[in-house]
Amino acid sequence: MKVISFPRCPIAYLRRTGAYGAENRAVMERLLALASQAGLLGPESAILSIAWDDPARTPPTACRYDAYLVLQEGQTLPGADVRYGSLTGGRYAVFPVPHTEQAISEAWHAIDRLLRENGCTADPDRPVMERYTYAGVQDGICEFCIPVI
Repeated sequence: MKVISFPRCPIAYLRRTGAYGAENRAVMERLLALASQAGLLGPESAILSIAWDDPARTPPTACRYDAYLVLQEGQTLPGADVRYGSLTGGRYAVFPVPHTEQAISEAWHAIDRLLRENGCTADPDRPVMERYTYAGVQDGICEFCIPVI
C-alpha cells in the first residue's frame, strides 16, 4: 500500500445503472473501444471504475457503475453516450491487486485492516476507485484506490 495524491483532472465516462455484474464489464469494454478508436490509449493512459452504490442498501435497479478515461486538457472522446466531468482528486491509499476474482475478493476483506495498520482513515465522502494503468494491465494488476483523510 502507498498513499498518493491524485490531481484534479478531466474525465470522459460511461455510466450504467442496474445490478452489478457482467454488464459492467461491457461498459468498460465499450469505453476502451472508444478510447482506442480515438487514439487515446497508450503508456500514459489511466482508466478508472467506480461502483457508486452499496448493493446491500441500494435496490439493484438503482446501482450506478461508471467507467472513466482520464483525459489531458482539451481531449474529447467521441460517442453519443459519453459524459464529461472532472475527478476531484485528493489523497488515496493505493493497493495493487492481481486482477483475478479471488485476489480482488481477498483484497476487499483486507482493506480496512491494512488502512488501520498504516494509520489511514477512509474518507466516506469520496468513492473507492479501481485504477487500470497501461503497465498494470500488461502485468495483470489493477489498483484499488481508497480515498483517505
